[in-house]
Amino acid sequence: MFLKRQMPLLIVIGVGFLTLLGHFINNQSIQNYVDNDGMQWFDIIASFAAILGALNLIKVQAVRVVRKQNNWQYSTIAILGFALSIIAGFFYIGVDDVAWGAHVQTEGTLFKWIFFNLFTPLSATMFALLAFFVASASYRAFRIRNFEATLLLISGIVLMIGRVPIGSEIPWWFASIIYVLGAVAFLASFLKSKINILFSVVFGIASILIIGYLLGWSNETPALLSFPVVASWIFDVPTAAGSRAIMIGVGLGIAATSFRIIIGLERSFLGD
Repeated sequence: MFLKRQMPLLIVIGVGFLTLLGHFINNQSIQNYVDNDGMQWFDIIASFAAILGALNLIKVQAVRVVRKQNNWQYSTIAILGFALSIIAGFFYIGVDDVAWGAHVQTEGTLFKWIFFNLFTPLSATMFALLAFFVASASYRAFRIRNFEATLLLISGIVLMIGRVPIGSEIPWWFASIIYVLGAVAFLASFLKSKINILFSVVFGIASILIIGYLLGWSNETPALLSFPVVASWIFDVPTAAGSRAIMIGVGLGIAATSFRIIIGLERSFLGD
């Protein structure tokens, strides 16, 4: 029990404190351990973890093939692909005068052929299929229910139009119509009847068109009605602020979890 429970916990606590001290204490020995020995041990452990993961993958897929489970044919393809990658990486180069290790970056080798002709197209296909799921999720998320959903809808439309070449060619009056429709969609719950909604749309569009022509917007588009300008502002200000807030939250979560592991309160890695 000591070797399975207490020993791993003591190792994690000791290494965690030592690594933490290496970033705050100006001691050359500790810093050398963190920068050199610690990273080497990390690479060694990660290598063995990758080997165990690969063996577990083969085991799971082989069991599916032997037992003829649902869609076992795909498991056969996975095993064959894994075996082909191992052969290309460790046993067969495919060309002469290429050193082992350098063959993974050399044109004409079997490993490079697999990468460009199998892995890259499959990756592109996966991301292409992912686009349909993103579109479906966006359709569900863009349904106007409250202020947040309305803001997400308007921001999404502005970003999608502002990030394509045609966005800079859209006239100011079309942008005005989109803004008016977004504002009316946000105020729809307060307007109650369809007559009020229709009147608000017509009044808003007519007001902006009249003001635009009176101020001479037909010759020069205001920055507020330029989709590329508004899209850049959304990226630079709200998106940047939200990303920083998320990163701060992630950092605090990592710090809290690391502290729990170091002091022995977090034992999920032991199976508890």
